[in-house]
This record gives sequence, C-alpha cells and structure tokens, in this order.
Amino acid sequence: MEDAEASPADSRLNFLCDYVLKTLKLKQDKWDKLLSSQDHRQVLQDFLDRAENRTLVLSVSAAGLLQPCAAFRAPGTKMVYFLKPSGAALCPGSMQERLVCGELGPAVLDQFSAVVQEIVVPLLSNGRNQSKWMQALSQDLGCHVHALWTNVFVVSGQVQGKTLLAPPAGPERIEQASAEIDQRVVDKSIIDSLEAAVIEWGHQIQRVLEKDSAEVLEGEKPTPQTELLFWNNRCRDLECIHSQLKSPKVEKMMNVLEAAESSYFPAFDNMKQRVFAALEEARDIRTYLKPLQPFFEDLENVEFPSVKAQIRPLMHMMCLVWANSKYYNSPARIIVLLQDTCNLLIHQVRSSMPALYIVPEEVLRRDVSESLSKVQTCLEILELFKTVYEERRANLNQYQKNSPSVKPWDFSPLFVFSGLNQFMDRVKTIK
Repeated sequence: MEDAEASPADSRLNFLCDYVLKTLKLKQDKWDKLLSSQDHRQVLQDFLDRAENRTLVLSVSAAGLLQPCAAFRAPGTKMVYFLKPSGAALCPGSMQERLVCGELGPAVLDQFSAVVQEIVVPLLSNGRNQSKWMQALSQDLGCHVHALWTNVFVVSGQVQGKTLLAPPAGPERIEQASAEIDQRVVDKSIIDSLEAAVIEWGHQIQRVLEKDSAEVLEGEKPTPQTELLFWNNRCRDLECIHSQLKSPKVEKMMNVLEAAESSYFPAFDNMKQRVFAALEEARDIRTYLKPLQPFFEDLENVEFPSVKAQIRPLMHMMCLVWANSKYYNSPARIIVLLQDTCNLLIHQVRSSMPALYIVPEEVLRRDVSESLSKVQTCLEILELFKTVYEERRANLNQYQKNSPSVKPWDFSPLFVFSGLNQFMDRVKTIK
C-alpha cells in the first residue's frame, strides 16, 4: 500500500527534477542533495499535494545548492517556477498539462520587457488575429497594448537610471508618413499618435529638467560625493535623452509634424533645445567638479587630525571651480557644495576612519587630558575651515585671468555654516 502511494509522488518529483536540471543546467547530485533535506522535500510535497499551494520556485544559492520556495523572492539569480492555475493537487499523468513552467533571470524586468515587446505586442497587434473583431474592440485593445509596452519600456529605463522615450504607437507607420509628406496625404491617426508621444515625452523630460541637487539636502545630510554623483547621473541621463531626440526616427517624426503644421512641432523643437542647454550645463559642471573627487576621497579616508592639511587645497579647488565654470558660479550651486563639505567634516569628527574619533561615552571614559586634547583638535580644524573660507572669500579676485572679474561670494555665511555652527556648539559643551 505504501509503495503504491509513493510511486506517484516519485513520478511527479521526477517531472520537476527533469525540468529544473535541464533549465538550470545542473547535475543529478544537486537534486539528490535537495531531496536529502526533509524541509526542502516537504516544500515540494506540499506543492504537489495541497491545492492551496499554487507556486513553487527553485533557485541556486550562493553555495551552489538548490533551494525551493513557496513564493517568488527578490531576483538575484536565475530561477525556475511552477504554477498551478487550477489550484488542485497534481496527478502523475497530467503534470505537463496542469502546470505553467518557466524561468526567470536575474534581470526580471528586462526579461518581461522582452516578452511584451517580442511576443505580446506582435501577437495582439497582428491584423490577421483581429479579422473577426469589431473595429472599436481592435482599436481599444491596440491602445491598451501600446500603453502596457510603453510603461514597461519606461520603467526598465528608470531601473537603469535612464529616461527612455517610448516610440509612438505603430512606429513602422512613421516611415510611411515620412514618404507621404510631399503628397500631403498623411493619415490623421498617425499625426495623433506622434502628438501623443510628444506630450508624454514632454512630461518625462520636464521631470528630469526640474531636478536639482539642492533637493537632496531636504531632510538629509549629504556629503560632497552626493553632489558629484548627482551631476554624473544627470549628465548621463541627459546624454541618453539627447541621443534619442537626435535619432533618425525622431528626426522623421519632427519632419512629419512640421509638414502637417502641427501645433506640437514648436513645443517639440523647444523641448530639444532645452535638453541640449541642460546637457551643456551638466557637462560643464561635471567637468569642473571631477577634479574635486580625489580631494573629497582623501578627506573621507584620513584620520581626522590629518584633515587639517587638506582644507586649504580643497578650498582652493572650490574657488577654481567658481571662477572657471560657466554654470556652477551661482550662490545656489556653491552653497550646496560647501554645505555638503560641512556635513562631511561633521561626519568625520563623529567617526573618522578607521577608529572612532569623538564619541561622548568614549570621551567620558578616557583620561581627561587626552579627551580634552581631542576635543580641542576637533574645534581647531572646524574653525580653520571657516577661517580659510573667509580668506578665500575676500581674495576671489586672485582667480581672475583674462576674463571678467570673478563674481563675489555675496551670500550670507549662515547659509553655509548654520549646521556646522550648531555642531561646534555641542562640541564646545563637551569641552
């Protein structure tokens, strides 16, 4: 009796085994190791026998072992999944018919995007599959399919840190419209599709253009690396947008809209110009901020007493950025960088690498003279930063070359040192 019940179970497990080993390209010993664990075997058995267990996912751990799970987990490695649409126990003879099997790679969204673009969209958009449908149904489905693909396309770009502009519905019709320009017989539905794409692109691009590095200061204590990273990412994203807007297909879109005297053509042209201007700004700022990178890295990686030697060279470099950059020489920009530098100094006081420098409990436990010396050194370095700032501020004209005079730092120092002053007051209390 027991043998009769075990046989079907073994047969069902063999089906899972064959699929998993072939898909993940594993050897039999990996499956045998999986079955040797009572907990893992129970997960498999519950999926086969219990109607409510409708999902089984198997993946390879960092140790190279197969691991079963009753739900999808965060992607990281290639996975194999089995789904029971009917939600019933499985029989040996109907495994293939009653299971949905598949694999997921580490980049699930990219895989899903490829499925939508290469399978779902062509299948549902094929006119031969719609021959018996009403026109209204066909058009409505086409709109939903394009919306799905657009969303997947845009989100996949966001995951990569890029702004991807989804092509308009029926991209192949752009070629047709481009060829019909001279004949003035462009299908109005094509114009509508192009204008809808321009509107959506405008929203996406506007969100990018409105971003500002000052926003990251709200409620946070960013360091200069945050500022440098912001401009690196912004430049890369704008380059991506610019390359898309300069592509041959988009150029043909513009030609069609211009020939059709579309009211969206001027907006489209203006959008391109704004992207180019923002890209020029981002490239300029990235170029001039890049030499600051090693200075900030040194500031982060030295013992705090050694920071003293870094302050004057760092401030000198900031003044060079101010004097030479076409776009970074505005109070809003330099204040952000100086505030970030103050945050970095505060961070280094609290936890210089590799050992802690000033921790209240540590100060109270140590010898009084030693603790007092550390507190005093801390205050001297922070005060030096403020002093050097005032010196450079008063002598910015030294950075003038053959260009007009260097703009002064005529903003209040409180915009820069408000947080640092509060921190220094607390340190003085410890002293």
